[in-house]
Amino acid sequence: MKYLANILRVFVGLLFIFSGFIKSNDPTGFSYKLDEYFSVFSGDVEAIQDSIEINITANGETVSSTHAISPNRNEYQIIANSSPWISKPIMDGITDSVHFADATLSLGSKQLFTSSINSQMNDSVLLDATITYGIAGNLLGEETISFLASSENNRIINIDASKYVKENSWLVDFFQGLRPYALALAIFLCVLEIVLGIALIIGWAPKFTIWLLIIIIILFTFLTGYSAYFNKVTDCGCFGDAIKLTPWESFNKDIILSVSILLILLGIKYVKPIFSNPFSVKVLTTFTILSVSFSLYCWHYLPVKNFLKFKEGNNIMNLTVVPEGAPTDVYENVFVYAKDGVEEEFSLEQMSGRDLKEEGYSFVDRRDKLISKGYDPEIHDFKIMDESRSNDYIDDFFADSSYKILIVMNDVEKVNLKSIDELKKIIKMCQKEGFEIYPLTASASEKVDSFRHEHQFDIPFYYGDKTNLKSIIRSNPGLVLFDGNVVKRNWPSTRLPSVKKFMKAVAK
Repeated sequence: MKYLANILRVFVGLLFIFSGFIKSNDPTGFSYKLDEYFSVFSGDVEAIQDSIEINITANGETVSSTHAISPNRNEYQIIANSSPWISKPIMDGITDSVHFADATLSLGSKQLFTSSINSQMNDSVLLDATITYGIAGNLLGEETISFLASSENNRIINIDASKYVKENSWLVDFFQGLRPYALALAIFLCVLEIVLGIALIIGWAPKFTIWLLIIIIILFTFLTGYSAYFNKVTDCGCFGDAIKLTPWESFNKDIILSVSILLILLGIKYVKPIFSNPFSVKVLTTFTILSVSFSLYCWHYLPVKNFLKFKEGNNIMNLTVVPEGAPTDVYENVFVYAKDGVEEEFSLEQMSGRDLKEEGYSFVDRRDKLISKGYDPEIHDFKIMDESRSNDYIDDFFADSSYKILIVMNDVEKVNLKSIDELKKIIKMCQKEGFEIYPLTASASEKVDSFRHEHQFDIPFYYGDKTNLKSIIRSNPGLVLFDGNVVKRNWPSTRLPSVKKFMKAVAK
């Protein structure tokens, strides 16, 4: 037991030091992962709310739908509106026209029902509908709506759901309250791992050290086990982006560590200190200061060792390519129906030979369920979209073989404003040199317009996925210089180059 306890003591200590050091190299990335955990936990402990059940009978058909109640909202509106006749030509080159009229029923932004007629139908009634609505099987109201096609119509049906909203537990506020402190917690955990690993190896305060390790490994095992079992937070971030582990691999790693620490606890009498207590305290104090300083340095600037896909030297286009003949994702059509407020999924095979409407089910939605996962390129979510998010300019980006810059602002409301003036000088120089400029953000277009006007950016912004933007560079804003499709340099907002130094980087 003596030899086993001391071998495991070194093994566990080194692994904790390595894990803490890798994460302290990228504390911002680790904080993103903690924030994701807090968000998932907050959502999972929310009270399960009932749904608003709406049945619309119009023009000889009945449409049913359900909509989950939000815990932060008490009132909902069914909005009915129509526009008067609109003239549309029959076809190009023909002067004759047909008049059309449309009516829609919506719950908020979700459309529930549409009715259309044209002037050739000899019908002036655009919409004649009976709407019933309720919650949890309780009928709240019934309304009749009749719209003529000759005029513009608007009608609002208010639904009071306040009696049916279930209050969330204190855990929701607790996990949401932790999110602003994700970075501080990330740095604390990184430093704690390193210091405890060193303390275990040098044998300082064995009981205290081992029991702290037990508490930490219980926490980590819970997180990785939760991720694995519920398929939530599918990249736990145990070793940052340096070594990618699946949730089950991370969970198995923590089980091995848990057993190892318990064996060390059983042989604790063989864990002897290497140094005197005063000297051990000095060693641990020194490494605590060094670890905190290193973490803060990597947070303020960029990771000393960049393990992200957009690191210098990587050809980004090559990392987005799917090899010819690689397997693709296989999906199955799944139909969601609700009965007594409970939603169920049905495949086409399960629906065959059954009349779900006769069985009391109402249609809710159709989803594509992943059956078999295909090949994923290393970078699969890099997009450069326009404001409408409907046009992707990534092919234009890759087709440009000259120098270009990517300005990453994942959130324009959290931009480091001290860097704006220097950034605008670089933009002006790039415009002069003819370099393409791609400001990329995940913020809402209204916030982007406000930001552009306030800080006088005279260039269009593009839009991307927030998670992807965070994985490009750990800075807001961050500047990435490309030579064709190869990353040439990365700069954080706290260390933007002068125009002169930027041009030197281009010339290298």
